[in-house]
Order: sequence, then structure tokens, then C-alpha cells
Amino acid sequence: MLIERCKPLDPGAGRRQLWAQRVFCAALALLLILSEVFSSNIQSTLPELSHLARLALTGGAVALLAGKILLLTDYQTRWQPVLAALVLLYTAFAAQYGDDVWFFLAALVGLAAKDIDLRGALRVYLTAAVAGLVFVQLLHFATPLMPYNFYCRNWDFGYGHYNGFGARLVGVCFAWAWLRHDRLRWFDWLGLAALGLFTYKVPGSRGAAGAMAVLLVLFAVQRFLPRLFDNKIWYALAMALPVGLAAFSLYAGYVYNPEWPYERMALLLLSIFLSGRFEIWHNVFWGADLSLLGGLPTDGDEHNAIDNVFLAIPMNKGYLGAVLVAAFFLLLLWRLAKHRHATEVLCLVALTLYLFMENKPFLLSANPFLLLAPCVFFAGRHMPAEESLPVVCRRT
Repeated sequence: MLIERCKPLDPGAGRRQLWAQRVFCAALALLLILSEVFSSNIQSTLPELSHLARLALTGGAVALLAGKILLLTDYQTRWQPVLAALVLLYTAFAAQYGDDVWFFLAALVGLAAKDIDLRGALRVYLTAAVAGLVFVQLLHFATPLMPYNFYCRNWDFGYGHYNGFGARLVGVCFAWAWLRHDRLRWFDWLGLAALGLFTYKVPGSRGAAGAMAVLLVLFAVQRFLPRLFDNKIWYALAMALPVGLAAFSLYAGYVYNPEWPYERMALLLLSIFLSGRFEIWHNVFWGADLSLLGGLPTDGDEHNAIDNVFLAIPMNKGYLGAVLVAAFFLLLLWRLAKHRHATEVLCLVALTLYLFMENKPFLLSANPFLLLAPCVFFAGRHMPAEESLPVVCRRT
């Protein structure tokens, strides 16, 4: 830690860890307030206040996370701070070039999560996320400050789009299930099932509800057959899943003919089941001019919105970003599998299926598994398999 070199400022090992935890958790809370509250429809009714709040929350979180990374992170080797600097430089450039500030914020969170008590951080995450959701719903239904913005077929619940609401709900589900996995009781199962049913029936966010259902089913099977998910075959399948979904997304969008889709009835029926996504993949992704650095919009109206991370990342981050993000995710899966952290692998399988239907990989309130980034950035290549990675759940 850099603060160790400043003897007058060094509070000692115990307090350094306490400060690091508090700084990190405070930054998490600020980012969740930013995402849950000030990324909602309140921006249209209180634009000046929202703009100032977004600047303050973003700036405060960046300052806290940067302070944690620079002053309160213990680096074991010389290359680790160099790697952190390179990651931040690239993500800052890519975020500015592609107009996606959450990409840079996700990197900050992932780097700052080194040596953090993830259980404590997840408790703060859940508290801030649930409080933000409840606050927005109260404003939305009880005041004119959070108006309904018509977009498509469902109510937007104050977020401009029903899938925006679903993204916040799935983040709560992921964090809740991940944190409580080793101690899941009947009320946890009931609450998680109710949250999934609510997400499916009320906002109608099918991608989020489907990911919740998959996670609960996997957890239920794991409880009765724990060894089923702790073997090389399952780990290989888990690593092959994102590769297979990426290949299928490229193929389906390429061969789907929106002018005469009946020539491939199987694809047509599957596209209808997935809300016409193949036509979007064909028109938006295959109609775009991809480049090394990307920069193309992947959110907005029907002319550029694309609900598939495997296609959105090459558009927005370019070929370079797609390769780097894919390498990061596959390396994370490989390291978790190598160290036999089966539950975290299950969580990432559910996340992968969610990202096949949506485009929120770097939004903290939809993806608490960004806290696993130290497994990639700071776990040594020759780290023994017996040594624990920074995870939450016990090995199966």
C-alpha cells in the first residue's frame, strides 16, 4: 500500500484494511444511487438537479475508488499496479470513445475490489440497491417527479424502459442469491422465486426473469447433486457457453432474412419467442460498420438498440474491446473452475444467459459479479489450486 510509505499518515495494518473496506463500500453506495435513482426518469423533470447529482455521485465514486486503488491496495508484485494503470487507461479511452461511462466505472470497481471483504460489500450493495429501487417506485407512483415514458408494450416503472427496471431487479436477485447461497433458508427461496415471478409478470422483463429462474434451478439441483457441477465436464461446458452463444448470435443475425424469414422456420419461431431479436441482430449488427475501436451506439431507439452483449460489445468497443472482454470473462471462468468454485461458476452461467438477451454487462446495479474481477487481475498464473480466490461461497 502506498500509504504505508507515508509513516505519519499510516494508521497501521488493521485500520488500513478498515479504511479500505469503508472507502470501497461508500463508493459502491454512490454508484448504486447514481444507477438506481439518478439514471431514472427524474432526469426529465429535474434536469439541473439530476445533472449536478450525477456529476457529484460519479466524481465522488471515482475519487474514492481511485484513492482505494492508489493508497489502500496491497500489491504483491511490481506488475500489478502497472496492469491496473493500463486497464484504467484503456477503459477510460473506450468509455469516452463509445459514450459508455459504466465501462470505466466497472473497471474501477473491479480493481478496487482487491483484498475487500466481499460479503460486507454485498450487504452494502443489497441495502443501497433495494433502497434505491423502493425510492424510485415511491416517486414514480406517488409523485409527478418520475413520469411514465411510453416506449413499447409495458410500463417503464420510472426507468424509461421495462428492461431497465428488470436490470435493477436481476442485480438484486444475483447479489441476494450469491450472498446467501451457503445459508439459503426457505424464506430466501420464497423471496427469490417471488422476485423472479414479479419480474416476469409485472414489468415483463423476460431476460431478467429467465436468468433468475435459471439461477434458482441451478442452485436447487446443486443442493441435491453437488458433485454434478464440480467436475471437468461441467466446467468445460460452462466455458463453452459464452463462446457458443456468441457464435450463434453472429450466425442467426447473419442468415436471418427479415424480408422472407419463412425459409428458415426454426429461426423464425425462435426469433418470435425472443421478441424478434434476430431481425434486430440482422439489421443493426450486420448493417453496422465495425472497426478496431468501435464507438457505435448500442442503446437508444430501434435503429441502434441491440439486446445482446455478444453483438453490442464489438459494435461499441470494437474488435479490440471484444477480444479483451472475452479474454477477461473466459479467464475468470477458467480460474474459478481451476480452483473449484462451483457456485460462482453457476452464477456466471446465469449471468451469461441474461447477457444473451440484454445489454447491461458493465452496469453495476445489474452485475454484482464485477466484484470478482480481482480473480483475473491479481490472481497469479502459478497460484496453487488450494489457495482461495476472492469469492463469497464455500467450495462444493
